[in-house]
Amino acid sequence: MNNTKPISYLQTDPRWKNNNYSAAGERKTIGSSGCGPTAAAMVIATLKDKSVTPAETAEWSMAHGYKAFNQGTYYSYFLPQFSQYGIAAERLNSSSVYGQTASAAHTKAQNALKRGDWIIACMGKGNWTTSGHFILVYAYENGTVFINDPASTAASRLKNTWNVFAPQTKYLWTISVPEQFKHTAADSTADTAGNTVYDKRTFIRDIQAATGAKTDGIAGPETLSKTVTISKSKNNRHAAVKPLQLYLNALGYSCGAPDGIAGVKFDAAVKAYQRDHSCVVDGEVTAGKRTWKSLLF
Repeated sequence: MNNTKPISYLQTDPRWKNNNYSAAGERKTIGSSGCGPTAAAMVIATLKDKSVTPAETAEWSMAHGYKAFNQGTYYSYFLPQFSQYGIAAERLNSSSVYGQTASAAHTKAQNALKRGDWIIACMGKGNWTTSGHFILVYAYENGTVFINDPASTAASRLKNTWNVFAPQTKYLWTISVPEQFKHTAADSTADTAGNTVYDKRTFIRDIQAATGAKTDGIAGPETLSKTVTISKSKNNRHAAVKPLQLYLNALGYSCGAPDGIAGVKFDAAVKAYQRDHSCVVDGEVTAGKRTWKSLLF
């Protein structure tokens, strides 16, 4: 998988969820209707300007008439929005492919992901929505798609199979990702706060520093032997908690703000990670055991 994980924004983030996102004659908010501008903001903030948030893209959408009355965002929004920032994009289909397992649009979308580009998908009724919803898909590997969903951090909405995803898509767009952003997602990923790139080597170094191991950024037997048990009830303020929060966030398992305190969100994120990586699902990163090995190696 050679795709960079983009910055993750939620349309329900308190910083902008109550911001106006309305067409004339209605009263809507980013939180209720802003999945389109939120998906666009993730792309723009990662590739061009990290200061851009859904607040800016929603304002631009409204100012240019792309908010649909009593709906979400017009399909015609994305190309001109990305053009404003010099981001190349392409709409792949003008007729819905909902319910289809294969189409020219699906083939182009999958090929784009395989070469390290991203896609925006308008989803129909199914796992991601009851009506219509825009999501950002940033990677494909061995039949699995990896997603930033503007409305959810549920594990099944951030990672699922192509066979589940494809027939639920209605419309697809490709985003051209510059070569300097294409690398192994397992080694370097953007954190969900959108402020830094928190990669695996940095995570290992931070854990080594927190536990007194040699800080070389290379996980080995010494690093594993120095790990401590972390959970919401054990060592929940240990120096290793914040690196764990940052790295889990970067991998798409939301811990909330990385405050260095392992609480309820940390517990849920660890359990979600454990489920996806064949670990004991107990919310505990046990010293020297499988969850630590999975994270470090």
